[in-house]
Amino acid sequence: MDKVSISRLCYIERMNAILGRRNMLWIWIGLILLFMIFLILAIALDIFLGYRLKQKTRAQPQEYQGYDTVHFFADGTELFSDLIREIESAKDYIHLSFFIFAYDAIGKKLIKLLREKAKDGVTVRLLVDTVGGFPLRKHRKKIKEAGIHLSFAAPIRFPFLFYYLNRRYHRKIAVIDGKVGYFGGFNVGDEYLGRNPERGDWQDCHLKLKGDGVNHLQQQFSQDWLQASGESLNIKGIDVGLEKENISIKLLATNGSHLEKALIEHLEQAKHSIFIGSPYFIPSKKLMQVLIHCLDRGVKLTILLPTRKDHPFVKPASCHYLKPLLKRGCELYYFYQGFYHSKTIVVDEEACCIGTANFDWRSFFWNDELSAFIHDKSFVKVVLEQTYRDIHLGSELMTLEGFKNRPLWEKIKTPLCRMLYPLL
Repeated sequence: MDKVSISRLCYIERMNAILGRRNMLWIWIGLILLFMIFLILAIALDIFLGYRLKQKTRAQPQEYQGYDTVHFFADGTELFSDLIREIESAKDYIHLSFFIFAYDAIGKKLIKLLREKAKDGVTVRLLVDTVGGFPLRKHRKKIKEAGIHLSFAAPIRFPFLFYYLNRRYHRKIAVIDGKVGYFGGFNVGDEYLGRNPERGDWQDCHLKLKGDGVNHLQQQFSQDWLQASGESLNIKGIDVGLEKENISIKLLATNGSHLEKALIEHLEQAKHSIFIGSPYFIPSKKLMQVLIHCLDRGVKLTILLPTRKDHPFVKPASCHYLKPLLKRGCELYYFYQGFYHSKTIVVDEEACCIGTANFDWRSFFWNDELSAFIHDKSFVKVVLEQTYRDIHLGSELMTLEGFKNRPLWEKIKTPLCRMLYPLL
């Protein structure tokens, strides 16, 4: 065989080797894509079947309506100082539940205090979400040995692994001796006290109750505790007489249903103005229609959201819903002096909704939440004073023109992120 033939043969062999490697590469790419498609479909089926089957078994919403003394907190340092004072004075029991409980400075301080109260004979129960309370898991043996009853809510289990991963316990409740109760947006962590330099000052709201509403908080905690731990609590409520400063309040505990309906009823009452403050804004179709209808009939709508984001998909997705509202005259503000985490809806400066629920699908259709609907002008005035400070001292107005001039990449992200709206 001459040299030319040998060269051609070597060339053909090299080309076949290259083509073979390329074919193997495409085969591997195809297999990876098939695996990813299969994984996405499996996750979607898991979530869909879990939601359809488990939705029927969820507990009915617990509702209380009465008159209570209500104190409004907008500062984390003031809230925890007050809560710690009440815990220090506890004689019978301390019941706490949170979505997030960080094992940092404030978390360790609370655990130490709870350990001391348990040593004094006070019954201490601490309920935290399975995901949000993960930092406590490696300390749970030490916590339980200190006499603190610790349990984790909303566990992730088979067969619907991804469904349960999305079902979170988002309530934050504190009840001390059945005499005083707390709930709202603050979790336990240094960042909620403004100690995280990346987040800055933390803007949130929380309520302190004295009155018959505390019995409702205790009943809800007992129900949540039973579901998480299997222990049934037999705690009798305390009769509390009416006081002059008591105000009309309705408490609504929801489990992924009925919150949307309650908010629709709340917003449809508006004749002059609506204020919505939330860290996330992903309204349902029905709530979006209500907001558009309110704007069309002349109701002033103001929305306050955080400039900083703690979720990669929510802020881009929210632009899909904000644009049609801006076109109809909505005033949109972005809070830049720290992180805005308040969950507040005010109607006509007369009624407000405050609680643990964000203005998004997770709170409407997934999470365990607790909301307060308050009808009292004097109380709402206090809430609005804080709201006006947030807007005028730490927020920037977003106009329709500015909205349209967003960077191209931000515009591209909006339809992509919006596809995930049922999970946002």
